[in-house]
Amino acid sequence: MKSVNPPAEIAKGVGDPQCYKGKAGGPPKFQIGDRLRIRDLPDIFYNQTPGYVRGKVGVVTALAYESPAPEDEAWGHLDVVEWFYVLDFRHSELWGESPDVNETDTVQVEIPERWLEPA
Repeated sequence: MKSVNPPAEIAKGVGDPQCYKGKAGGPPKFQIGDRLRIRDLPDIFYNQTPGYVRGKVGVVTALAYESPAPEDEAWGHLDVVEWFYVLDFRHSELWGESPDVNETDTVQVEIPERWLEPA
């Protein structure tokens, strides 16, 4: 019987995203400390890259894991695995200068590699 939930079958006994470890096709393109801009890519159906970070610059604080991007996974394309990164964005970078913005406050976002480019 064919599985009705292929991601669950792939992760069975290992977990998700651990089941994709080593499948991104190479080392991560970016490293902790890199300043990256979020690309403003078209999205047709689904993604998890927040609109408020598109075009903004953040700093890589962690290499998260390897996995298919949500926009691929939503269509059942589980064979395209890429690196995910955690980026910190200063509130002022996202929402501009304001008396209500604390310069030390940040927002962390987890983003697939395809959305990232050097700042």
